[in-house]
Amino acid sequence: MGPFRLTHRRMAFAAVVSMGFAALLAAAPPANADARTSVRQENELPPQVLGLVAHMTPIPLLCDGGTCQALVSSFCLQEDRPPPAAGQAYDTAGGGDVTLIVRKTDGSTREFSGAGLLAYTSDGHFTRTRISMDSARLASLDASAVSVRIAPMVSLVPLTDKPLPDAIAERDAETAFGSPRFTASDFFHPGKQRPDAAVTLTRLIDRLPTAVSGGVDPNAVDPFKRAALWSTVVDSGELKSLSDAGIARARSELDRCGQFAEMGFKLTLRGCLESAHDRTMRELNDELWEAEVGY
Repeated sequence: MGPFRLTHRRMAFAAVVSMGFAALLAAAPPANADARTSVRQENELPPQVLGLVAHMTPIPLLCDGGTCQALVSSFCLQEDRPPPAAGQAYDTAGGGDVTLIVRKTDGSTREFSGAGLLAYTSDGHFTRTRISMDSARLASLDASAVSVRIAPMVSLVPLTDKPLPDAIAERDAETAFGSPRFTASDFFHPGKQRPDAAVTLTRLIDRLPTAVSGGVDPNAVDPFKRAALWSTVVDSGELKSLSDAGIARARSELDRCGQFAEMGFKLTLRGCLESAHDRTMRELNDELWEAEVGY
């Protein structure tokens, strides 16, 4: 275990320990979305290769401001590499695929690979990734709605401004397609409580506003709004393939966030649920890193 691994582990542990009430505050403003295009030092390592948590029930891309997108759960496959900044672009790799499901204006449905049609960007943590499509492309497909289905074994490799050295590129390919990805698939397999809880939390987060004006989040303090949020996600059918235990864990996180809001803590519901999601995913990632040998 090298020096970076120790530092990374301590930072992850410190982040979890310091969660407490402070972690329930509003999420910090995202880092510069153009971070990927910043000038890199010659010896700087690229961001981590990631994996996506599989979800066979279609996840809708919600459209707003010219972009249709969905937040999905992701995890780190390379502990020794730096985590991605917000806006870091990725491309799919590995043995799985992301299927694009298009509902056309005439009511018919088509399914095909999303390769080359979807963009993948980090939400500022290795635990969260956004899948997006320009709404103009949606119109070109004569679509009234689009959703995605994430197969097992989907990996994400970082897009960089310059070609990677051969040794790094070869390692990334082995990580995305080989033993590290197979090992991770067991930890983040659909049907297990924590992966299913994380997926449920992303569906809740996706339906919340990105910003709250006036310093008070009505979604957090109003139990009727929280109940309506939960009903919207459950009724959407997006949780259909998830385990009861995973869904129940996510519901308990929603209730816990509401309890803190009702106690007078200043927080956004989005920020609180994001913290719960990230904590859940980091727990699993720590266990994955402990289990890995020589990756």
